[in-house]
Amino acid sequence: MVAYEDDMIFALAAIVLTLAAAFAVAVPLFRRDARTDTVAAGPDPIYRAQLKELDRERRDGLIDENAYLSSRAEIGRRLMASEAKAADRATALRGVASRYRIATAAYVFAALILAGVAYPLLGAPGAKDYPLSARLNSENPELAVLVAQVERHLAQNPDDGRGWDVIAPVYLRENRLERAYEAYANAIRISGPSSERLMGLGETLVAMESGFVNHEALEAFRKVEALSPDNVRAGYYIALADEQAGNHQAALDQFDALLERMPENATGRDVIERHIVFNRGRLAQTGAPAFGPDQQDIEAAASLSPEQRAEMVEGMVSGLAQRLEQEPNDIEGWMRLIRSYAVLGREDDANTAYDAALAYFGAESAAGQQLEQLAAELALSGGRS
Repeated sequence: MVAYEDDMIFALAAIVLTLAAAFAVAVPLFRRDARTDTVAAGPDPIYRAQLKELDRERRDGLIDENAYLSSRAEIGRRLMASEAKAADRATALRGVASRYRIATAAYVFAALILAGVAYPLLGAPGAKDYPLSARLNSENPELAVLVAQVERHLAQNPDDGRGWDVIAPVYLRENRLERAYEAYANAIRISGPSSERLMGLGETLVAMESGFVNHEALEAFRKVEALSPDNVRAGYYIALADEQAGNHQAALDQFDALLERMPENATGRDVIERHIVFNRGRLAQTGAPAFGPDQQDIEAAASLSPEQRAEMVEGMVSGLAQRLEQEPNDIEGWMRLIRSYAVLGREDDANTAYDAALAYFGAESAAGQQLEQLAAELALSGGRS
């Protein structure tokens, strides 16, 4: 009896909801120009969001006035073109909408009747629900729907560079880094390199490397700087690459220059200031009593007898090697040690030090590139060959 009552309640609820749904669907069909009032505007919301983001970057001093005006004009042009297309679409709909209203209403009611007949045979009232919010799996369902629309468009139009431009920063903000990298690469391939595309590509690579500026990212930032010399973000990452490679003087000089260019109230000044303090501290440490010979010491030692040379240099080289075992994140120290071994004729030790440094920094990093240049200069083979 209880099960029967539950079934009756469910059936009544289903009937009420079905009629309500039919009414909600049918009424707009007979309202004048109802469809043309809600014509989809394509990617207009994204363009408007880009305008807001551009205004924020200008307010924070991340772009100069010329770049701001140029970018805003381009986005505005795209927005107006999109709105014009939407208006044309609405005009076309007005001419055909009336001929489909009755047919659409008939299809709706036929579908409802068919569902009512089929559900008792095929339905599963006790099945676990699966709401749309769970399927979207996103904190912003509207954004997820919008992203899905752009993805469908790109699946059908893979050579639409503007579409890749739109979706790439969304992927980056959502931390979908592989997708972001692919989107930026496609945008650059189709539409050509620009400061915005190269900047996004570089930042995506840095995020993929957990904050490390690898060689590909560094090249992207250098191209941005060539296109937009006043781009503070590109300058920051280039300086960071030097810092990570142990080139603290170069990093300090670049961070100082960036700080001078930034307004007093600009967002990010505190980050630049922390890097300045860090690099000054590292330089102060390296200014302490030397742990190894400099180039002049090595050249002088090379002219002495083997006994004199060993007595003069061995202690300094050993001290430098021991320090690098404890503090390996010093590219300048590694290069000094490798060069010292090479000048003293200790090729095996030079190769060993080169391999150790390259394994620590990675061949694709900026430091790795410096090491490979030094190895070529000294004709080192390394233990890998």
